[in-house]
Amino acid sequence: MAPFIGLLATAFTINGTSRSYSSAMNLTPSQEIEQTGDLSNLCTLFRASPVDLLSLQTNQEGIRGVYLKKAVSKNDVILKIPLNSCLRDDLPPQWLQETPPNEEEDAYAVSVEGWVTRLTACLIDTQLMKDEKSEAMQIWLDLLPKNLRQLLPIHFDTALLGSAKCRSLEVAVDSAYFARAGPIEDLMASIRDSNLGLTQNQVEDALDLVQTRSCRAEASDGTPYMRVLVPIFDLINHDRNHNAEFYREGNCMVVRAIRDIDADRQVFINYGGSTQPAWKCLFSYGFVPLSEDVYEDDSAELIVDGMRFELGPTELPFELVQFEAERSGQYTPGEELEFTAEIGQSIVDRLMDAAKDLKGPPNEEENNRVDISSVRDLREANRRTLLACAGGLREYLEEL
Repeated sequence: MAPFIGLLATAFTINGTSRSYSSAMNLTPSQEIEQTGDLSNLCTLFRASPVDLLSLQTNQEGIRGVYLKKAVSKNDVILKIPLNSCLRDDLPPQWLQETPPNEEEDAYAVSVEGWVTRLTACLIDTQLMKDEKSEAMQIWLDLLPKNLRQLLPIHFDTALLGSAKCRSLEVAVDSAYFARAGPIEDLMASIRDSNLGLTQNQVEDALDLVQTRSCRAEASDGTPYMRVLVPIFDLINHDRNHNAEFYREGNCMVVRAIRDIDADRQVFINYGGSTQPAWKCLFSYGFVPLSEDVYEDDSAELIVDGMRFELGPTELPFELVQFEAERSGQYTPGEELEFTAEIGQSIVDRLMDAAKDLKGPPNEEENNRVDISSVRDLREANRRTLLACAGGLREYLEEL
């Protein structure tokens, strides 16, 4: 569900009548959607409702998103789509071999080797269909992003990953590299046995799509939850100040407004805990949710003499205070720690130096590269958190 670079919707007018370029340029249905923004036909094909409420537009920053054609009120349904129009991990293709369950897995957890493998197989199976593929599925597949290898840190080279100056991200990428090995191995084994003729790169691309666009469909009646890829819904972007929420209602996935929304406004949902802190959002979805505001649950890391400290705009870890106190000779382990102005100023200086080190893109000459831009945004998000922490600590010190 992560945003990506799209095409501006364009039309021209002849004799007062608006016409799209599709007839002149022989556009495919997905290209026509990119040009006109009209999602009504796709909604009809997927049996989604309301049919005529949503459009697909690209903003000035090149980010594609879902917008309202008409105003809606709080609790109104923005999108309702049947689960049988979605790809579901509980309905894997027959060619996928079953993998033995992890005996150490929590009974209420879903293993990576489970739902990820099954849902990726569903997507691959849909991509492989030729004449049997529905018109709706073909249009949706054509609308999926093609540049996730540039966006997701799992594909960054070592130099670029290091330039993010975020050890948490590096550790997550290392862990994901090995965690993905299981699903990839299982899928490739089934693909070889079924003579499907796919390469590992194609499997990894499908896995990336599942990672960034799947969601959890959990019913309120105790029905076992599933993981799904929901067409049209997956085009909706993230914002922590979202104006809509999604649920499973019966056999449908439903997006409802959580407040009144004017016409021509973009629809946003919150992708959840995998978007905070900023490095986790980049790792999970391939983008950094930059905002002019700094929130209390934002966090950044400070590396001092090889030691990593995680802090927030209004919080300092005790270990960092203890470290600075020991370094300045004001604390001996076992004694009571007193927070002094000298300790506080030393931490402020460290925070300001770290923020200065993060300023600007990692490589000015390649600033237009999508992956460089993502790293730049992560550095900026962490820089703002460090500055907010330093500013708050400075104010506190003035009151001592």
